[in-house]
Amino acid sequence: MYIIIDIGNTRAKYAIFDHNIIVLQGVVLRRYSISTIGKLLKKFEIKAGILSSTSEISMAFLDILRKIPFFIHLDMETPIPIQNLYSTPLSLGKDRLAAAVGAFKRSYGKPVLFIDMGTCITMNLLNEAGAFIGGNISPGIRMRLKAMHKFTAKLPLVEPDIPAEDFAQTTVKALQNGAVKGTFREIDSFIDDTRVKFGVNNIILTGGDAGLFESYTKNKIFVAPNLVLEGLNEILKYNVK
Repeated sequence: MYIIIDIGNTRAKYAIFDHNIIVLQGVVLRRYSISTIGKLLKKFEIKAGILSSTSEISMAFLDILRKIPFFIHLDMETPIPIQNLYSTPLSLGKDRLAAAVGAFKRSYGKPVLFIDMGTCITMNLLNEAGAFIGGNISPGIRMRLKAMHKFTAKLPLVEPDIPAEDFAQTTVKALQNGAVKGTFREIDSFIDDTRVKFGVNNIILTGGDAGLFESYTKNKIFVAPNLVLEGLNEILKYNVK
């Protein structure tokens, strides 16, 4: 079995893979990641593992992970099964790179647009040969709502929702319409443009707010909530081979 670990600024996501099947997964606060992963390594017979992190990792944690028979700490030197055509490859986030590999696995030799609706929204394009062409980054839904609250004197902080009316009659719904529906229409527009200009019909959606968009859009999309973890698993398998 393989262990896959994706550590962000505050949380750590992990999964145990048996080939391509997730047998266990979870999310913990970053400060609990050492104890949680340590327990998993004792419980499961882990033959290989990969760690992706947005920031520095303690030596104590790395010492635990290096006891795995085959271990990778993902960086820009790690071999991957796709071509990265980004002009500034060192600036490409590891989560975007892993999601690209996961999207390529699901693309079946066709171009694919994969969209991650998290803290930021990234819209990324892979061609049919599995080359990462590039993408766009914009504020996520919650970031937009927080910005309107923080940078104004009186606008409240509201939770994401999808009001029924197109023109709201309360400030709360007006904020939700602007942030949420505005985001959805932005994404729909990119999907339409990508279909026309690049002939892309494969659309993959991931991230915490993916479910909101799935219920709104009329575009045919596939939701893959574990796309980053799946991509990390593919990178690990590629290097084990």
